[in-house]
Amino acid sequence: MRVLALDLSTKPGFAVLDAKKLKSGVKLTLVHCSSAKTSTDHPDAQRYAYLAAKLTAIIHEYGPFDVVTREHFTKGRNKRATQTIFGVWGTADVALGQYGYVIEPANEIPPSEVKKAATGSGTASKEEVEIGVRKWLGLSDDYVFETDDESDAVAVGLAWLIREGHIEREA
Repeated sequence: MRVLALDLSTKPGFAVLDAKKLKSGVKLTLVHCSSAKTSTDHPDAQRYAYLAAKLTAIIHEYGPFDVVTREHFTKGRNKRATQTIFGVWGTADVALGQYGYVIEPANEIPPSEVKKAATGSGTASKEEVEIGVRKWLGLSDDYVFETDDESDAVAVGLAWLIREGHIEREA
């Protein structure tokens, strides 16, 4: 089972996880993790084109997979922030659609469920989510998440794998 997990925001995070069933249990592997930072100095069209290219490269290199994402929100800090986020979602829809993928509403995970999957608490901080993700995957201390969005994307994947019964929540 391979999953592409997205944390779609103005600095989206991307994670590709493998969950392989073994006799001893399920082995989770972080296959890819990255994020995309764009500059507000660039026009939206350039920012979205960069995000589409980044996501297209991930799809091309690591697919096929199931696509899951953190549930989108309907209100940003202000009108401009909300428009930008919806632009990111539209860009992701187009990039995914070119390869036959769709973000299914059933594969959108609420933020509290994402936090609970990684940490056991639906109100966990970003730092706690990263610690939980590291524990789940057995990542070494020298592995560096470049942004919170990357560890959040991994947590999105974990939440979906738990919800769909591919892995069991740790006690």
